[in-house]
Amino acid sequence: MRHFLAAVPLLLVGACSDTAPRTAADSQAAHVAEVAAAGGTVDSIFPIAEQLRRFRDGLPSVDTLRNAATSRDALIRQFLRAVSASDTLTLNQLVLDRSEFAYLYYPHAAISQPPYEAPPQLLWGQILMSTNDGLPRVLARAAGQSLDLSRVTCADSIATEGPNRLHEKCALTLRIGKGSAIETRWFGTIVERDGRFKFLGYANPL
Repeated sequence: MRHFLAAVPLLLVGACSDTAPRTAADSQAAHVAEVAAAGGTVDSIFPIAEQLRRFRDGLPSVDTLRNAATSRDALIRQFLRAVSASDTLTLNQLVLDRSEFAYLYYPHAAISQPPYEAPPQLLWGQILMSTNDGLPRVLARAAGQSLDLSRVTCADSIATEGPNRLHEKCALTLRIGKGSAIETRWFGTIVERDGRFKFLGYANPL
């Protein structure tokens, strides 16, 4: 089986509140604090704009989500077909790549703005780490089996960050093989931009 996504080191750390996370940005900031507590290196020499310029260095510029679905439901159906078929190539294509993250997602993300100002290297590293943890769990649980989806529920409100719409806390009710239907989260935030849909990552509690 091919590797899911190449992990990158977490180099930079931002600050977050001591209160319990309430939004997606708060949750990401809480992860930043955990990295710092575990010995992450703090580097505040360069402003966010310069860190983003360096992060983009050598990346092709993009203005649209590539290999994207045309609806949220279509994206989830593609995901389930790929899981059932152990199709890691398709599963990798359904998540934002580094260029899409750098040019389309990060500049508008709440966590890139005050009071968080988490550097792109840190947030990209977090996404890769969560996906590298989450996708193998999905495949271990459901690869090679029939997946009968009966319901999709996401957060009542859709967060808006610039031109991006974020579908968060999506849970699937489905039956794996001949088992009973269960409801759980199989992936992280879905990013919608200009009517095109991709996953931000495959973070999940499986």
